[in-house]
Amino acid sequence: MTDDNLTELQRHIESLVEEGGVDELQAVLGRLHPSDIAALFPRLGRLEQNFIWDLLTDEVSSEVLVELEEPAQEELLDQLSEGEIGRLVDELESDDAADVIGTLDDDKAQKVLETLDDESRRDMHRLLDYDEETAGGIMALEVAAVKETDNVRQAVNELRDLVENEGVEDIYNVYIISEDGILRGVLNLRQFILAPPDTPVSELMEGDIVSVPTSMDQEEVAVIVRKYDLVSLPVVDDYNRLVGRITIDDIVDVLAEEAEEDISIIAGTRDEEPGERSTFKVFRERFPWLLTGLAGGLVAATIMNYFEATLVQIIALAFFVPVIMAMGGSTAIQSSSIVVRGLATGEIEIRDLIPRIYREIRVALLNGAVLGIILALIVSFWLSEVQLGFLIGIILLLNICIASLLGASVPIIMKKMGIDPALAMGPFVTTMNDIIGLLLYLGLAMLFLT
Repeated sequence: MTDDNLTELQRHIESLVEEGGVDELQAVLGRLHPSDIAALFPRLGRLEQNFIWDLLTDEVSSEVLVELEEPAQEELLDQLSEGEIGRLVDELESDDAADVIGTLDDDKAQKVLETLDDESRRDMHRLLDYDEETAGGIMALEVAAVKETDNVRQAVNELRDLVENEGVEDIYNVYIISEDGILRGVLNLRQFILAPPDTPVSELMEGDIVSVPTSMDQEEVAVIVRKYDLVSLPVVDDYNRLVGRITIDDIVDVLAEEAEEDISIIAGTRDEEPGERSTFKVFRERFPWLLTGLAGGLVAATIMNYFEATLVQIIALAFFVPVIMAMGGSTAIQSSSIVVRGLATGEIEIRDLIPRIYREIRVALLNGAVLGIILALIVSFWLSEVQLGFLIGIILLLNICIASLLGASVPIIMKKMGIDPALAMGPFVTTMNDIIGLLLYLGLAMLFLT
């Protein structure tokens, strides 16, 4: 639904609430997808929100709750009682239910868990024990699996029971497990549907199956799903026992989340939500990154102060400080963005450090040589100083090479250290590049003068 459509719908609902048109409002809500209601919800006032919420069934309310952006979801959860949240959680698949409970504070989460039946409570504890950014943290426990000793007739009956009694939805794959729950393979659904009822499922299964451990990072899981074009991925424990599945909708969420996180890290707003209303929270997220930039600027100012005598002797050097710093920063961002993207998609791995540096240095030498010649000619004709033009051209070439080296290597080194490589594209690499660029520029200029 477009923004204009949402605005029009918002006005219509506000007028219906004001008139008390319950029947017409229910009819309007009944035609909307839960995600559209969730997009509309934050636009409405508290009165309209409460009015709408009371008209939704638990099934629809639970889906709306999951689709809400984090600030709006937290605000709504604060208003609901533990019993109301427990009812909504009962309507959700286990992965979504665990996400909702995970956003609550410990005391309220415990009270919500106490409203669930024993089996659901155990399931929630299992999922909440996993790191939320791992395969275990995003998987659902509802999974279609049959035993390797079953025939087709028995497998069909088991699947019917799973759908009717265990809440398994959207069956993309049927997995084959041993008596001990160890993953053996996946059913070829076409053969499964066409096979005679007495055919053992072990004859129909494909044993070469891609699976992931519960501890695998969600970004790596997304790379595997993308690589093998999967719509569903089984998750296993340390003993290769099937414990859950990850579906394509979860992977789409992961990709969006990781992309948003990387962009936020680059901009220095890592944990800030677009819908956040608290001025203090926004300040708290942005200030440390701006403080880092300020510190880097002060270091750069100190360097320029140290080389004051050099700048006084050739004041023209100061004209080209922005050029040198800007070209170095642009080069570093180009190199690091490619490497960060490659690390995220799996096209670049940690072992590719040396080949990647070699590639970037070759490109930097070519770019630096061409740009250095252009700048040298401009300076020579502009200031009638051929030697100074030659010096600044050489400095630009060296600065581009160093910036390219930093941009290519720092993300991979961070990845190896277990740090998000997107940090390399934020204030860290730009500040470091400015400092190194200034030292190189003014240091070589001082040597030139002496």
